[in-house]
Amino acid sequence: MKKVIILVGLLLAMAHVAIAKQQGVFLDFYRKSNPGKNVAVHRTPMCLPIQVVYDSDTHNIEVIGNESLEAEVFLYNANGILENYSSSLNTDFTILTPGTYIVQIQSDGWYAEGKIEI
Repeated sequence: MKKVIILVGLLLAMAHVAIAKQQGVFLDFYRKSNPGKNVAVHRTPMCLPIQVVYDSDTHNIEVIGNESLEAEVFLYNANGILENYSSSLNTDFTILTPGTYIVQIQSDGWYAEGKIEI
């Protein structure tokens, strides 16, 4: 019985370490519209092949997307001050100080925002 308890304890400890390594960031996608244009409302959510992952071990934010998408990536702190910028979608940002950060991805006709609390 003691072996089973020890084994379960070790499995729980290893599962905690594996889960704590990387954290996905939820992105809200928005469509940019031209106010002079009268278009019908589309209620289907926008799905783009973009992932934003924060690695707590290396303090690294990784933005991964399809190579065919042309977009710029901005990293803002909680006060709205630009911390970092990339002119391409696939990029990495290293975070030096803990806090709240906003990742904003902009392209023609749409933008996406995600919030990371470190």
